[in-house]
Amino acid sequence: MSELILILIILFLPLLSGLVGFISKYSSIISIVGVSFSFLFSLVLAFDRKVIRFEWLWVEGVVFSIHIDRISSVLIVLVNLISLLVLIYSSRYMEEDNGDKRYFAFLGFFIFSMLGLLMTNHLLLLFVFWELVGLASYLLIGFWYQKESVPASARTSFMINRIADTSLLAGIILLFRDGFDLTIGSEPILWTILPSILIAVGAFGKSAQLPFSGWLLKAMAGPTPVSALIHAATMVAAGVYLLVRVSPFLPQEVLNFIAIIGCLTSCYAAICAIVRHDIKKVLAFSTISQLGYMVLGIGVGAADASLFHLITHAFFKAGLFLGAASVINFMCNAHKNDSRDMRYMGGLTSKLPWTCRSFILCSLALAGLPLFSGFLSKDSILLGAWLFATKTGSWAYIISDLAIFTTLLTAFYVARMVLLVFFGTPRTNLTNYKYRESKRLYFPLVILGVFSLFIFFNLNPLGHSSYLIEYMGFPIQHLEGSIIPFLSILMVISGFVLAFSWFKPGAKYTTTYLKNSQPKSGLGIFALEGFQLGELYRRVGIAIYKLSLAAAYLDRQVIDPMLHFVSIGSVVGSKVLALIERFMVNGPVNLSASILAFLGKRFAGLSARDGQTQIIWLLVMVILILGWFIFF
Repeated sequence: MSELILILIILFLPLLSGLVGFISKYSSIISIVGVSFSFLFSLVLAFDRKVIRFEWLWVEGVVFSIHIDRISSVLIVLVNLISLLVLIYSSRYMEEDNGDKRYFAFLGFFIFSMLGLLMTNHLLLLFVFWELVGLASYLLIGFWYQKESVPASARTSFMINRIADTSLLAGIILLFRDGFDLTIGSEPILWTILPSILIAVGAFGKSAQLPFSGWLLKAMAGPTPVSALIHAATMVAAGVYLLVRVSPFLPQEVLNFIAIIGCLTSCYAAICAIVRHDIKKVLAFSTISQLGYMVLGIGVGAADASLFHLITHAFFKAGLFLGAASVINFMCNAHKNDSRDMRYMGGLTSKLPWTCRSFILCSLALAGLPLFSGFLSKDSILLGAWLFATKTGSWAYIISDLAIFTTLLTAFYVARMVLLVFFGTPRTNLTNYKYRESKRLYFPLVILGVFSLFIFFNLNPLGHSSYLIEYMGFPIQHLEGSIIPFLSILMVISGFVLAFSWFKPGAKYTTTYLKNSQPKSGLGIFALEGFQLGELYRRVGIAIYKLSLAAAYLDRQVIDPMLHFVSIGSVVGSKVLALIERFMVNGPVNLSASILAFLGKRFAGLSARDGQTQIIWLLVMVILILGWFIFF
């Protein structure tokens, strides 16, 4: 099979299966079959290990290309695999929804867009798929548009991303203006500061880094499986993927800026997750925090570790979101209380045994406990941050120390979430409710939970890299003797101990959780409100609106009257000049010309052609001249 045909099949099968399913009554089955074949063909592509490249001329000087190397082939397999598991889960989860055909068509469109983004290495073509991914996300976030506030959440998410995307486009335009090659796989030549920062800011938007983090919470308005696919496993990782690709082109100052933003985002989101009650928003803040780790890794020069964490995070975070979907579905069917609020949960282990097991496996991977994939990848980033600090010194140690401290916060909110949801006694009446987990619901959960174990990435449970990283072309570094893994384990255990002491079954705080769950301190209240990031968006929006009103008023009351005055003055002045020209400049000239023409005609009539007449006129003139001299 031709390589180009294979690539086109992988790219378009999810989209075509979604469209065919939209006009068929078997939408979920057709979508699952289409993505299954795309996944199988992507495995063939990955095992081939060849770099595939196709180029075509768009306009003079702009050559688009499809470029698939080992990095993109692994991520294509990852996107297809996670998408397939989410589709299998959704086939049961969305079974009772009347809009499931639209849902699977939107998912097919999203998978197509994400695969296209991974297959190109030209920044302009990448930007096209970047926007298509944003459109697919908007459609899926607003899927339940009949519900109150869902359309507003979808619009907010969409617009915040468009602001960041404007920065990305501006950076691409500046690179093109300055003569840089927009093909990412070309020979690395350091870009200038301004376009580098603009492109980094564009990536921050997609990966929900500060100050764009607030949009990911709004994205929780969509179906929970959508959160598992788009806002945990693949779409938000697009920004990290872009930064990994362009990191060889970025100046060191920009990389330092990226490291600082990633570190602050990771810690900020972990603090916010500690005080949240909505299980989806806890996971949303967790996603923001883990993406912060990935961005941090790129900034400190550990792009391979960030890529590794992107892969492991896709598995355990997708498992957590699908597990949360099972919990939410159970609570909705059991009673009409707030189905996402952990204050009304507890004791769900016996009700959802398979969900509980997979959720705990994925949670331990998220916390970064040894024997789980998250420990391998997160420790790789922490080691990179520590090495960066030892080389840079001074301020860089703050980044390394804050990243290690964030592991304690992560373990704390992870343990808190698991204890509140699955252990202890139910805080609402679930005695008479019978529920049986569907195989289509727990099969993807089990797969994702199993892939959260270390064995699939490294035979050494205390390692800090992976065979996947070596496969993708990054050298495996051996850093024996570092204290970082032990500090990381100590932080994780400390977080577990603190959480267990407060939220263990039967603890006073847990039994009174419904009444005493609101933060009392200023920091807790501030964190519950997301550090006022939503208020910041609102204030900035109001400021921009007021600025636009002021600009419109200035335009109407000052600039327009000035332009009218100048235009009227120009017209009057031009008419006055025309009169001056007509009567004072052209008038005398025209009068002189008329007189001379008149005289010329008169004297011309006195001339004659015959010689006698000319002699007579000559004599007359001689007599006149002589008379002048004699008498005057």
